[in-house]
This record gives sequence, structure tokens and C-alpha cells, in this order.
Amino acid sequence: MTPCKLDMMRVCMQKSTSSQLTGAAYAAYSAALLFALHLLTYFIPVIRDATFATSASLAGTLAFLAVVQHLVVFPVVATLPAPRWAKVAAYVWLVVDMCTDILQFGGVSKAIYLVLRLAVNLLAALWIASASWPISRAIRYVGVFVALDFACYSFVALLSPLSFLVALPSLVLLPVWFGLVGRLLAHREKHRLDPAEKSSRQATALGQGKDR
Repeated sequence: MTPCKLDMMRVCMQKSTSSQLTGAAYAAYSAALLFALHLLTYFIPVIRDATFATSASLAGTLAFLAVVQHLVVFPVVATLPAPRWAKVAAYVWLVVDMCTDILQFGGVSKAIYLVLRLAVNLLAALWIASASWPISRAIRYVGVFVALDFACYSFVALLSPLSFLVALPSLVLLPVWFGLVGRLLAHREKHRLDPAEKSSRQATALGQGKDR
């Protein structure tokens, strides 16, 4: 393969990576917004307790938003550095959590969907903690706190109705965490050199080296 073709491949790969970072940043911002909106529904009984039997249109809208809320996280999981097992855990969490939302709006017994949700919350905690730990202090502290709070809630949720208060801090901070992750990914994309500019700088450096 000629050097020219290799350069073209590098340029294409760099552009693809830049596009992936941009898409993941927007996805993280979208997740922050959607999870924040979802948090508000917990404090509005008419919305929180809606099912297809009581209000089909409202439950359908909420189910759609719940699915979108999870779908936008997939690009974030794919892009944000984390061990492979943590990424797998995140994907399982997203798929199963979407299913539990649909079961909830479908009027399925809380004893069924809540147990599933609490179990996969532990997988979410593993991903958030492992992805947050190597990054900046703000993301690390918020992420690890959210992960620990998720895990604690999963163990105490069935013991008392007041256990929701345990989960409240993480529900508030999860959108904050996604917002910080979005800013991180956008920052990384912004500071990537344009491929043509990078090649030009390398050529200039080589030329200066030869002149010496």
C-alpha cells in the first residue's frame, strides 16, 4: 500500500473518530435532559402512575420517552472509555431497563418489573463507576457517588417505601454526570487537530529537519 493511500486512510479514520465524539457528546447532553425530565415525573402522581389501562395516550408517550432516554445512551457507552465487561454491563442495563419501563406502563405487577430494574441498576452502577474512575475529578466523584447510591438503593428498595429517598441523590446527579460526560467528549473533539492541518505540520517539521 502506497504512502498516499495510508495517509488517506488515516484522514478517514480521524474524521470518523471526530464524528463519533461529536455524536456521543450530543447523545450525552440528550441523556442528561431526558433523565432530568424523567426525574420530574416521580413527583407528579398522575404521570408517575399512568398505565395503558388508565391513560393510553399518556402511558404511550411516557413509554416512548423512556425508550428514547435509554437509546441515546448507547453511543455514550460505545465512545466513553471503559473495560469491555463494563460496556457489556451497560448494554444489558439499557435493554432490560427499557423493558421494565414498558412493563410498568403496561400495568404489570410492581413485584415483577421492580425486581428486574433493581437488579440491572447494579450493572449500571458498575459501568458508571468504571467509566468515571480514570477521568477528571468532577466526573469521577459524581460518577462514583451515583454508582454507590444506585447500588445501595438496589439493596434497600424493597425494605421500605421511604427507600426512594436513598435513590434521590443519584437521580438528581445522574443528569449532571451525563452533562459532564457530554462536555468531556465535546472538549476532546474540539481539541483534535484537523487531519489536513496535522499533515501540514508534520510536513513542515520534516522540511525543517532536512534543512538542518
